[in-house]
Amino acid sequence: MKLCSYILVCAVLLISCPHISGAYGIYTVKKGDTLCGIAKRFKVRPEVIKEANSLDANKIRPGTRLTIPSKKQDATKYSMKTTPSREVRACDIREQREMVSQEKQYHTVKKGETLHSIAVKYSTKVEHLRELNSLKKSNRLKPGQQLIVKKTGARLCVVKKGDTLTKIAKRFEIDQYNLKEINQLKSDELKTGQRLLLDKPADEHKTTAPYITASLSDENIHEEIKTLSESPELMSLTLKERLILFAKKMRDIPYKFGGSSFFGIDCSGYVQKVFGFLNIPLPRTAREQFNLGESILKEELSIGDLVFFRTYASFPSHVGIYLGNNLFIHASSKGRKVTIDSLETPYYASRFIGGKRLIF
Repeated sequence: MKLCSYILVCAVLLISCPHISGAYGIYTVKKGDTLCGIAKRFKVRPEVIKEANSLDANKIRPGTRLTIPSKKQDATKYSMKTTPSREVRACDIREQREMVSQEKQYHTVKKGETLHSIAVKYSTKVEHLRELNSLKKSNRLKPGQQLIVKKTGARLCVVKKGDTLTKIAKRFEIDQYNLKEINQLKSDELKTGQRLLLDKPADEHKTTAPYITASLSDENIHEEIKTLSESPELMSLTLKERLILFAKKMRDIPYKFGGSSFFGIDCSGYVQKVFGFLNIPLPRTAREQFNLGESILKEELSIGDLVFFRTYASFPSHVGIYLGNNLFIHASSKGRKVTIDSLETPYYASRFIGGKRLIF
């Protein structure tokens, strides 16, 4: 008799317990959860969850218990197998934006510190600190208070489950090697929740060139190439021979993503500058340069042809100048300088998409 009563009580409890697949379910928000993510997981619209929980905004805090409406209640309006509604697409966009933020530097206020002393410490102005922290005219600070003392201007990405360096680099159209260098990563392994800088902080972009020797200065190379271009010997060379001569003169110049000077240059900036010495104007990006000239197969490549690769994006994102014998010269993010590599290297062989001939 006691056993029957126990079984009956258990059955009643099981029936009365809320399940996600039933009429209603209860979900406890975890760290890193978003309203969009939860809605996707339970295959209901975000608006339905907001309405069921009387939420005014999309922000939710860890530990919050949310009532999840059943799929049946929302089936007439939305199904994961059908085309997502405008609200869901907008939700996806919001979620994408939420994972990228601006990197900030904080200072924890200590006893006796003032806005003025903190401003001096970080070489900034009191007015700037007020603006960053939305402070009123009062200078009073509390020990333990966190102040933003600097916004670097760099974008920040929070690694999510399933993310890899390659996927993140492709998503934000940046170079994988740059991503690794900026974050000083020794391996390609990432952890969920890890924060990655997507570009260098603003103050790091203002580097002059402490690592560049005097012989490689912008002015010296310009002068050397100008003298070379005016020499009688140069006139006896073909256009292709001059192109390669200028290309090799720029060897070992440091690589810099987005750079276009002798203090630091990227792949398309390098190609643009080399062709510029021959008074052949080229557009700035590899993607644009790929639209020029005559398409050439790998086995048909000739000295001076441009070679293109897909690296961090689906479109042509890397370019170099072919030297012959399967070698090409380029501004390499991996080598951190203008260098010569082989097309047979596995990395480049697997990413090669074709050549373009601009000089015949």
